[in-house]
Amino acid sequence: MKFNAYSKNGEFSLGSQFNRSRFKDFLRKNDGIRLEITPITPESSKQRRYYHGAVIPLIAYYQEGMHHTNPEDLAQIHEWLKCEFNGEMVLIKGKAHKVGKSTRGGLVGYLEPILDWMSEQGYKTELLNPTNYEYWRDTIFPNGGPENYIDYLVEIKKL
Repeated sequence: MKFNAYSKNGEFSLGSQFNRSRFKDFLRKNDGIRLEITPITPESSKQRRYYHGAVIPLIAYYQEGMHHTNPEDLAQIHEWLKCEFNGEMVLIKGKAHKVGKSTRGGLVGYLEPILDWMSEQGYKTELLNPTNYEYWRDTIFPNGGPENYIDYLVEIKKL
């Protein structure tokens, strides 16, 4: 069972009365259970730019028949990653389907398994360094450098 909570004015909050009731009922039925609380820090816009500007394009670069600058290919990869790494099973007309959930607000824990998977597949994940990506974005690109991070990596002969 999973419960979502957040901090509000220094207090632990489960949100609605319905969620509080479900949580209390769970505790009653599982007296003595130990709970683990894992903080989920809010994602930053830097993380979002890194995900869409470096991680997804690198996957497209390695995929046969896809191009790292094609917006349709990048959108398709994003949807596939959501389904594979942030999906849930839902019943539609009695048939089970895996549907990708939104990545808004949950990018921190979402990226780690993707990078692990990429590493297992042999992708050069060592190139996915957020500091290097920021260097390209803030220094190289504005001064007439390559239009995207992957082309930059190709130009400096890392890919």
